[in-house]
Amino acid sequence: PHNCGLEQAFINMNRFFVEPERITNKSINFPADIAHQILHVLRLKHGDEVEVFDNGGHVYRVSLGIDAEENQVLGKIQDTLPLRAEPKVRITLYFGLSNREKTEFILQKGTEVGVATFSPFISQRTLVRSSSFSENRRARWEKIIREAAEQSGRGRLPELNPPKNLQNCFSEAQRLNALNLIAWEGASQADQKLSKSLAGFNRITLGLFIGPEGGFSQDELNKAQAASCGVVSLGTRILRMETAAIIFPALVLFALQDF
Repeated sequence: PHNCGLEQAFINMNRFFVEPERITNKSINFPADIAHQILHVLRLKHGDEVEVFDNGGHVYRVSLGIDAEENQVLGKIQDTLPLRAEPKVRITLYFGLSNREKTEFILQKGTEVGVATFSPFISQRTLVRSSSFSENRRARWEKIIREAAEQSGRGRLPELNPPKNLQNCFSEAQRLNALNLIAWEGASQADQKLSKSLAGFNRITLGLFIGPEGGFSQDELNKAQAASCGVVSLGTRILRMETAAIIFPALVLFALQDF
């Protein structure tokens, strides 16, 4: 019962990412947007406790000091907590750029699952053909990532790369990651099991490629293999793009005992 109470307290705790420069001498000066959320959305009170993440791997239990008249919120660090929810393996998810709803679903749920970097791409069959990336769209997507990271207790905010051509993503992945895998519905179930591809993997960086709604073309698959991407199957059923984008990293982290 005692452990259940601790777990329930962790689930119910409000969490916020704060820039490291706002944390000095055991105190935290919350920025205006978070102060507004604390005061007017969550309606927290003086002395309530929250968790604060500095995006550098540190988690703090913080007691709030509230000045409602000045719309200011300060925090006093009570304790440093262990980092519970950040995977050791850093996954970059390369996925076909799609409509707003699907893309935002992938960013939100991928953050909860444990993706470290999101890298959308443009390919032959993506619904979106332009790699233009407005500041308003970036701000909205980063807000979605931040809120999902706070909700799920992530220790670091996942990075968001601007959309690139698929071939550029293959080149980048080959240069940066210790292993890259591409999910393809035509992969042999017997020869391309995910567990087989991950056998013996003990590195940090891993790239996962998910095709767009129309899948990868044979030419794109050939280019992936030329860039040393291993081809894997996600099972006998054909998954929607946004489903595969969540299942793939979840299965990988589970197989690596890092979920």
